[in-house]
Amino acid sequence: MKQPFAIRILTWFSAFASIGMFLSILLAVMDVGPHIMGGERVTRSEWLRIAAPLVGSIGCLMALIAYALHAGKTWSRHVVMAVFSLIILYASTLGALSVLRHTIMWRAIVNASLFGSAAVWYFYFKPNVAAYFRELVRR
Repeated sequence: MKQPFAIRILTWFSAFASIGMFLSILLAVMDVGPHIMGGERVTRSEWLRIAAPLVGSIGCLMALIAYALHAGKTWSRHVVMAVFSLIILYASTLGALSVLRHTIMWRAIVNASLFGSAAVWYFYFKPNVAAYFRELVRR
């Protein structure tokens, strides 16, 4: 079965997002540009301490997603879900420990929940995409 068009777009998006994530960490280390979490300005040290570990982890997952989608791996859609789950878990944990401002925590949770829900629909319930992944399993 032919790969859905949006999957090809998501493959490239994931690759560029991965590069962008690592570039953002490099720029923060070099103290270039504003440091923003959840739409709010934060200090450089706060961004490096709180956001950089999550950004680096998601950068690795995005690279893995790009590879898996390109190679037609059936587990690729599970890794996409892992990204949103990681964001929710990370924000919830840091919010509960009072390491993260609650406004930033809630924005991260709501955004990850909304985009995660859209991803669940796309990867698991959209008929042509679900059929594509079922066909990959049969190979």
